[in-house]
Amino acid sequence: MINLDFDHLVRELKNSKAPLVVFGTKKVGTLTYHALNNLGLKVDYFCDDAEQERNKKSFFNIPIISSKELKNLDPELNIFIGAWVVYHILPQLQKIKIDNIHSCVNLFKNTNFSELNTGLTPHEIKRRIDIYKAECDTLENRDQSEFKLKYVDITVTEACSMKCESCSNLMQYYLKPRNSDLDMLFKSVDKLMKVTNSLYEFKVVGGEPFVHKQIGKVINKLLTYETIKEIVIYTNATVIPKGENFECLKNDKIFIEITDYGNLSKRRDELIKLLKENNIRYTSNIPIWTDSGTLKFQNASEEQLVEKFNNCCMTDKTTILNGKLYRCPYSANAHNLNAIPPNNSDVVDLNDDNKTKDELKNEIRLLHGNKKYLEACKHCNGRDHLAPKIKAAIQTKLPLPIPKYNN
Repeated sequence: MINLDFDHLVRELKNSKAPLVVFGTKKVGTLTYHALNNLGLKVDYFCDDAEQERNKKSFFNIPIISSKELKNLDPELNIFIGAWVVYHILPQLQKIKIDNIHSCVNLFKNTNFSELNTGLTPHEIKRRIDIYKAECDTLENRDQSEFKLKYVDITVTEACSMKCESCSNLMQYYLKPRNSDLDMLFKSVDKLMKVTNSLYEFKVVGGEPFVHKQIGKVINKLLTYETIKEIVIYTNATVIPKGENFECLKNDKIFIEITDYGNLSKRRDELIKLLKENNIRYTSNIPIWTDSGTLKFQNASEEQLVEKFNNCCMTDKTTILNGKLYRCPYSANAHNLNAIPPNNSDVVDLNDDNKTKDELKNEIRLLHGNKKYLEACKHCNGRDHLAPKIKAAIQTKLPLPIPKYNN
């Protein structure tokens, strides 16, 4: 990506007659549009394949085009990547030989969003920008001595207070769900953080994290690391944490992500009231689910597997589960369930005391950056804009049977 001096870049863009494009129409794309507009720069197109698939024609009354249509524009076009998944978008643009690809890091740094009506809260703006910067830092430092990560999921329990038949983390397949062993979990986190220079967001997930009666100990452990910028707990709002499990949430690093499943999230209002009363940051979102929570051998070709992996929105969701590190939560739970053939190149054992610090860092780099696809991709339906949308959180009474895998 081009990283010109900011003032130089603005002059270049103002003098250019080629189209100005923003890739992305979600919250980062919204911030990109407002920042460019504030500079007097007219955005000619938004590019978003997912919205194209949903037949959305415009964003801020500006046409939305697909990535394939970029080829029809002036080759001197300037495009800003206005989405979190820079690692996913950048290769797409390079493949179709677009030269003028711009990061939004300096654009955001030089924009006072408090003066703009973006429709986003100050915390949302800060979080989107910080994660975007973390993504760019991760890409820039992938082959350097510093090791930075954007996200890590830590699975604290296989147990959930709901039983969703299409859970993308595969909780519906656990016959006897267990909590993670705390000693093993703490050792795994210690090992990871010793080789990581910075980590923007630790995501505490399950199952339902608040089912774990010692979740407070996990959160307090994560709070001891200065290099972790933010700790996000994902909850379905069915359980109200108490005692230490609640008190630990009163830290400025903590953020609660409530997934609102309507009547199923039966304690949502109670939880939100409690969070507000204690000035604990949170958001509540109604989810959009895709048909990606099943275990089924897909019989895909090598080319299809590579494409599936490249288009997946989960390949940066590095996941810790039972002492091991995986590239995504689906892979983590599929391996943990013994539902797919074991593949040692898809797993890093964080509890192997025989590895040196450099060996462990190198293994994580290889897992995080040099994979064409995972063993799990052969059994996953995919997590991209083409995956079919389904109704969220349909409940099943009993755990689903694990199909016998083919290889």
